[in-house]
Amino acid sequence: SSGINAEYGGWAPFDGTNGQQLLGYMDTAFLLSYAIFIFACGSIADNISLRYFLTGGMIGTGVTMCLMGMAGYWKMHSLAYFVIMQVLIGGFQATGWPAVVALIGNWVGKGSRGLIMGIWNSHTSVGNILGGVVAGSEAGSLDTWGLSFILPAIVIGSLGIVVFLFLPTTPQAVGLPAPSQSSKEEDEENLIGSFQASINPAMGAADSDEEDDQDPNEIPAISFFTALKLPGVVEFSIALFFAKLVCYTFLFCLPNYVHSIKIGNVTYPPDKSADIASFYDIGGIVGSIICGLLADRTNCNAIVCVVFQLVSVPLLYLYYTQGGASMVAQLCWMTLLGFFSNGPYALITTAVSADLGTSESIRGSAQALATVSAIIDGTGSIGATIGPYLTSVIINDKTGPDTYQNVFYLLMASAFVAALCLLRLMVKEIQRLRIRRIRRETLTASIQVDPRRTSVRGADRHID
Repeated sequence: SSGINAEYGGWAPFDGTNGQQLLGYMDTAFLLSYAIFIFACGSIADNISLRYFLTGGMIGTGVTMCLMGMAGYWKMHSLAYFVIMQVLIGGFQATGWPAVVALIGNWVGKGSRGLIMGIWNSHTSVGNILGGVVAGSEAGSLDTWGLSFILPAIVIGSLGIVVFLFLPTTPQAVGLPAPSQSSKEEDEENLIGSFQASINPAMGAADSDEEDDQDPNEIPAISFFTALKLPGVVEFSIALFFAKLVCYTFLFCLPNYVHSIKIGNVTYPPDKSADIASFYDIGGIVGSIICGLLADRTNCNAIVCVVFQLVSVPLLYLYYTQGGASMVAQLCWMTLLGFFSNGPYALITTAVSADLGTSESIRGSAQALATVSAIIDGTGSIGATIGPYLTSVIINDKTGPDTYQNVFYLLMASAFVAALCLLRLMVKEIQRLRIRRIRRETLTASIQVDPRRTSVRGADRHID
């Protein structure tokens, strides 16, 4: 929007005193459209080819973004036109997340899903950084602001054609085996069960009778409400609502905040403020990877998310109170904040969604990944819509050093509530860790008296 707001000379109808307010309505229209459409997109994606679905969404996004950019060359000044385009862009972009999370979940097993998806999810932060560069370049000027929409439209539309021609949706489609949907901990539990069954066959008989011999491709996709009842879906959805509220408030408002304060007694212009704000995304990239790695190593998604969210609460306060002391302090606190606040957001929207979509309670239903991902990310997107809106209401054209004080209080409260939402799941994970430790101790004691302990220890070493 840099090329059409009042600060850059103005483009009607955004050149008046209420220009920033109208641009805020545009952002709200896009985010609200995305949040609404994504719930339906998940169910649709689970019932048709992901390749076709993703291709249609990418090409549709390219077309609508191109129409948005052409308004600059058609001399279009209708607010209704801009709002309609934002709604359409949000609707088409809603097709992307459920589809790509399902695709990655099809290719990546549970044991390494957190790390790989954490690395993969860094594309969102990289996109934020590149988007800021495009908006601040020549394409962001008044005469050519439309290029900031048209150029990405050409890229995403072209990639949509590439996806249609070359994307394999599953490993089986190219003759590769399906990835394991069990974690290292679950493999270890299976080892313990096998050893106990070798001692007492009756102990393992019940489990063997529960194997599902049905072909997963013959089982229809689960419904929206069935997915909503899966263990953990509601808790992680609500937690993401508050986590995404924090992240998207920073995404939309951080450059303005940096511009509004003095850093080492220096006030930076909007373009430099946007460059400074990119360090939040840099911290988010690293945080997403580390958070995913910790989740893989511990198999405790809720514990990892709670710890990261709780740490982000005092960091928000420290960034607000100490970030303006110097440029070094600003960048350090901002990077740390991005690390701890983006980590849980990335983990929940990717690896957690995929884990819940392939959980034991629906094992055998091959079409659940996109639906679960849509429920979780859609709920989070509602928070992403509300956060920037509440920020604009709180600020309400205020000026002065305390303008953003209540905004940071809102963000601290949101991060804390996000952690509270996962407390029940965290307690269950702690109990599971305790049971796991007891079973390992029992296994160790059994091995010491069993003559077949060598082969069991060898298998244990293989898993560890």
